Amino acid sequence: MMYLYTDSLEQELQAILDSIEGLSAAVTLKPLADRDVTENHLLFKNGQVHVPLPWDHTSPPIMFEPIDFVPEDLIAIILTQLGYEQEALTYCRNKELAESIQCGLQLLSPDHSFQIEVSDQGYVSLHNHAVLGHFTSHLYNGLPPETRYELALEQVSSEECSAFTIRQYAVLLLDRGHYAKAEQLIRTALEQSLPENATNYLTLDLINVLLASAISDREEIKLLIDRALQYFLKQQTIWVIADLHARASEVAHQEKQYSESLGHITKAIQYYEELGIAEFLAAAFIRKGTLLYTWAQEGQTQFYQAAIDTYQEALKTFTREEVPQVYAEIHHNLAVIYAEMPMDEKKKAMWAAFSATSFKESLELYRKDAYPYEYAMVANNYANALLRYPAAKLGDNTEKAIHYYLEAMEIRTAEAFPVERAHTLLNYLEACWRIHNINKTMERARYRDMLDKAKEVISLTNDQTLIDQAQAHMDQLLELGVAILKD
Repeated sequence: MMYLYTDSLEQELQAILDSIEGLSAAVTLKPLADRDVTENHLLFKNGQVHVPLPWDHTSPPIMFEPIDFVPEDLIAIILTQLGYEQEALTYCRNKELAESIQCGLQLLSPDHSFQIEVSDQGYVSLHNHAVLGHFTSHLYNGLPPETRYELALEQVSSEECSAFTIRQYAVLLLDRGHYAKAEQLIRTALEQSLPENATNYLTLDLINVLLASAISDREEIKLLIDRALQYFLKQQTIWVIADLHARASEVAHQEKQYSESLGHITKAIQYYEELGIAEFLAAAFIRKGTLLYTWAQEGQTQFYQAAIDTYQEALKTFTREEVPQVYAEIHHNLAVIYAEMPMDEKKKAMWAAFSATSFKESLELYRKDAYPYEYAMVANNYANALLRYPAAKLGDNTEKAIHYYLEAMEIRTAEAFPVERAHTLLNYLEACWRIHNINKTMERARYRDMLDKAKEVISLTNDQTLIDQAQAHMDQLLELGVAILKD
């Protein structure tokens, strides 16, 4: 249901609604004084039609100029707000209104190209084309979305409109990793005199930016989340409440407040179940699984099985066919847990088999050519797991581990990933101590290789812990050096 709040012409407006089959059933007239910003609505005041800014994401972030009352244009606006944009264009008489509707169509169907009649490039037009450039790579006159957002903000006169444009611009900056500028823009917008709903939706964006920034104050983030929760709980905006609980869980997890984190993610899951949004629910299960695994690593070993069960829940939605990369990520997490969790000696071979199967699933989907970083990470962790598996009846787990460490090192080069390479080199050195050299020539080659790898670790990092580990390998190698290299 949509509401049309009006300060005049009730009978004439009702006659317009009655003139189109089904429209009066979808739109209800109400007095302007009764306006509720949380409802889907339009405004008719002082002889003009106003489309409220879509702060709640129920429609695309396209803006509409207030337009003088013309029956056909009112019908076009109503049809647009109800999701019938193509039909709306057949009624539309106003050029600026037509441009906004066409921009919305392009945003909703980015794979199709719509003929957009561009107006005089005033504020609203600049905002809408910035949004198109941002979300669909549509470039009018070759200007990137950042430039168009900046031009729009130079022309805006309303504080609420300025804040709305800043919100979209900040999302673009967040996506591109420009956290400081995004934060500064949102904080500037929040200093303005804004409606309560605008302030709270901007607060959500500030929370997202601060969570993405490694230097943010967690105490401030928690205060912002609490403040936003109070507002959206009153409004009963369930999807926002669920997201805020997921964010609160993330912050508590970072602070190692695992019980608090579990409480928040459990609430988020309950809300997502109520909404019936499978993808959001499955993502929450992944977060919960990661939390339980971390907690298990901290000594609460009873949570290993709970983490497995939670990841398995996520796999019901993130299937190999539908979302192979997420499926691969989940199997990687499962594989590591299967390899790490403490268990009865008699069951170790069975869990090692589960672990190896999940690692292979992940490696098959994270192909080296398409996902090199992920492939290297999984290969390194598979090698680590192989060293923990029970002795294989066929083949040598240590030889397999060395193979996968070498696979990881092909991608983790000194230039591209020095820190990751240092860790893999140290893992490789540990494996080399366990390998059986079949002859003196191989033993000497292995010795020189290990010495070179230990020296390389020291050249790659300033981390004293890693340097000390590499030095320990070098000291042990040098003690054996004379005997190994002796003819």
